[in-house]
Amino acid sequence: MAANQPDKDPGKIDLPFAKFAKYLAVGMEIPTTIAGSLIVGYLLDRWLGTSPWITVVASVLGFFGAVFRLTQYLKYFSADKKTDKNDES
Repeated sequence: MAANQPDKDPGKIDLPFAKFAKYLAVGMEIPTTIAGSLIVGYLLDRWLGTSPWITVVASVLGFFGAVFRLTQYLKYFSADKKTDKNDES
């Protein structure tokens, strides 16, 4: 970028590990969503004595929630790559 050109995205900070941190966040959020729903379902089952039904329902909801978040991340990252290609040209 030339010195006299204004920033195209002034709020964006370009840190060396910023992209790595994004992917690490995705990698941690997907399994923790599923594991968290399993733990909450298990604890509710123990408290209410409904084993294993709440655990099963919570794990299915956690899985679909994780897939939903993954699709959101994929849309976000694909849009991010398109803007990066436009910035290069």
